[in-house]
Parts: sequence; structure tokens; C-alpha cells
Amino acid sequence: MRNSRLLELLRTLTPAELTAFGKYLRSPFFNHRDDVVRLFDYFFEKKEVKREDVFDKKTVFGSVFPGEKFDDKKLSYAMSFLYQAAQNFLVYNELMGGGEAAFQIHLARAMRRRGLDRQFETALKKADDALANQPHRNTDFHYLSHLLHLEKYESGVSERRTASRSFQEMAGETDLYFIATKLRQGCTALMHKAVSETSYRLDLLGEVLAQVERQQLQTVPAIGIFYYAYRALTEEDSKPWFGRLREAMRLHFQQFPKAEMRDIYTLAVNYCIRQINTQREAGGHEFYLRQVFEIYREGLENEVFTDGGVLSRFTYNNIANAGLGLKAFDWVEDFLKKYKNSLEPHHRESAYLFNLASLHFRRSDYGRVLELLTQTEFDDLLHQLDARRMLLRSYFELGELTALDSLLDSFQAFLRRRRDVGYLRQNYLNLIRFTKKLLQTPAGDRAAREKLRSEIVEAKALAEREWLLGKV
Repeated sequence: MRNSRLLELLRTLTPAELTAFGKYLRSPFFNHRDDVVRLFDYFFEKKEVKREDVFDKKTVFGSVFPGEKFDDKKLSYAMSFLYQAAQNFLVYNELMGGGEAAFQIHLARAMRRRGLDRQFETALKKADDALANQPHRNTDFHYLSHLLHLEKYESGVSERRTASRSFQEMAGETDLYFIATKLRQGCTALMHKAVSETSYRLDLLGEVLAQVERQQLQTVPAIGIFYYAYRALTEEDSKPWFGRLREAMRLHFQQFPKAEMRDIYTLAVNYCIRQINTQREAGGHEFYLRQVFEIYREGLENEVFTDGGVLSRFTYNNIANAGLGLKAFDWVEDFLKKYKNSLEPHHRESAYLFNLASLHFRRSDYGRVLELLTQTEFDDLLHQLDARRMLLRSYFELGELTALDSLLDSFQAFLRRRRDVGYLRQNYLNLIRFTKKLLQTPAGDRAAREKLRSEIVEAKALAEREWLLGKV
């Protein structure tokens, strides 16, 4: 029962949503089964309990159907009805959470279909005002505008002049919505391709790009941002396009919901990372690394990267790495402390300690690195690998050879045992192999050292290549 679809869904509800769902179930309009209410109350009261017997079917049945003989089918029916009610509740929330403009448009449609012209006009006017006054000018804005003009068209069909004007406005908004959506899909497809080598067929994208240029639609916020992003991701001379994207991001920041703006910031970061990985131009690597850093700082100031006050541990790591890459050590230290409590509680301590260790590692404070990395067990595989890498270098730099020998053996066993390391396995196995060779090669044996240097240079997969070469 613990792993049922019902409990899986209920666990995703926030405290506020759980309270609202309880009220929803008690409304006879939405639910008329008392056993469903009792079942919800049981789970609601036990949500923090870890004991296995809490989810024992007979225990649950006794609470929901007191005094009755256990009937597995009856309990399953109650769970099924509660699951269906939870799904309906989520759909209801989605429909009611669309904002004032969406609500009034749907209301206007209902009034029009009932021939209530006066109420229709009132709802239509409210929808018009709500849409004009909302701050966002994203794709949803153009979709709602399309629906609004569709209602005006449908109500004016009998009056040919009114209908003609409304139809043209509706068609225009439909075009804007389609173009903005297609451009956003194009950007998403390019990012997927960069990660998974998967190609997507996006029909009409070429025509969409040509239409943007023909009509100079870059001034439309929902179009301009994704147009510049797509050009930056596809043009050989991409830097000017990236500059226009950054300018559009600053200019139109308030015109997108924060969740959507977060996607745009992530798109810009991913572009920069791609440039860093392929950059040949002198100073290009540092330029784009600084851009990543500035994008993250700007996003933090605008609260783009926090969702309900929570900062993803992955974003936390990425921001710290960008600052460390620029040697902005004091800034990173302040950031780690300031946003520690914004992390998800179950990842908070390990993410903080790992990044703090990375900071001290970059500062060559190897003693502090050892203190921090031995305080916790990391549940993230990449953190586990990176922690061992930092320990390896720290033991080497501090001359802790006994501890280093032990680590090299345990690290090698770890890599052999884990099947989810992928291509990184050979990188780290070679690091271990060359570190052992380095320890065994006398400092005064120049021929042996030169041979080791050649082997390190020629190795195809190797972590910490530059550090090893420096030590040789």
C-alpha cells in the first residue's frame, strides 16, 4: 500500500493543497462518499509516520470501516474513489488557476452559448481588461488573446463588419502564438540534441524564421527572446545573437512568469557552456564563463532560480562552480552560506559540505578539505566521484601517503563495483593508475619521468591530466 498510485500522488501535494483537498472532499458537489473522506483523513493524519504498520491494509480498513470485517475489495474501491477524486481536484485546480482573464473568457463562452448577451458582454469586457492589465507577454498571453478574439468573432458572426475585424485580430494572435511556440520548440530541440544526439523534425521552422524577419516580429517579447536564442544556438558567428538575447532578457524580464524566465536563463547558460566546451578564440573560455556567472547572479537577484523559496541542489552546484571557475572565492563562500537553507532539507547538508570542500580545494586548503569530506556520505554519484578525486589530490599534496594508498585501492574497488559510472569509469581508473605510477617513479629518474609524461599526454580518457603533468 505504501507504494500505491494514490499515496504516490498524495505525497506530492503541498500542506496548503492537502488542506484544500480535504475541503474539496467534504463538498457534496464533488464527493458524496463518507468512506473516501475517512480514508483521506487517515492518510492525512499519518503522513509523517514512518512505521510500516501504518500502511497495513487491515489497520487502514479498521480505521476507515470501524467494526466491520476486513474486506480487501471494499478498501480497494475506497482507494480507487479517493485516487479519482485527487485527480479531479488537480484538474479543477489547473482550470481555476489560469488567472482572471482565462476565467472571464470561459465565463463569456458559457454566457454566449446560453444567449445571455448582457452577461456575455460584461464577462468579455472583464476579460479584455484583465488581459490588458496582466504583466506577462509570453506565449500564454497570445493564446488567451486568440481565445478572446475568437469569442468576439463568434458573437459577431451575424454582424459581418464586426465579425470581419474580430476574425483578423484572432488570426493575428493565432499567428503570434504559433510562431512563439514553434521557436521555443526549436530551442528545446537543439538543447536535447546537444545532450542526447537525438534529432527532431520541426516542420515549418524555416518559414517561421523567415516570417519573423519579414514582419520584424523580434519586438514581440514571446517571439524575440526565442528567436535570438535559436539564432545564437545555430549561427556560426553566434556572439552577436547571444548579445541580443541577453539584451532582450533584461528588457522583457517582467513580461514572463518566473518559471518561464528560469527556462530562458537556463537556455542562455546552456549556450554559454557549449561555447566554453568548444571555444578556440583567445579569452573566449573566460568570457563565456563570466557570462554564466553573471546570468546566475542576475537570476538570483531576480529570484528566478528559486521555486517557492527552494533552490535546486543542481543549480546550487552550478552557481558555485561558475564562481570558483572565476576564482570569486569570497563571493562563493557568501553564496553557499546565504542559500544553504534554501536547499531541499534532505540534500541540504551534503550539498553545502561538498561545495564548501570544493571552495577550500580551489584555495589549496587541503587540510580543511579532508575535514569537510569526512563529515558526510554523499548520495549523488557525481559528488561521490568528485569527493574521492579531491581527497586523492589532498592526500598527495599533504604527503599523507598511507591514507592515499588506502584511498586509491578503495576508489578502484568502488569504480569496479558500480555499474552506473559510465564513461567516467575509465577517466578515474586512469587517474588512479597514473597516481600509483607517479608515486613509484623516483624524482631523479628523468627518463622514467619523461616516459610517464608521454603516457599521460597520450591517454584518451583521464581525469586531472593537467595536475598529473604538473606533478611529473
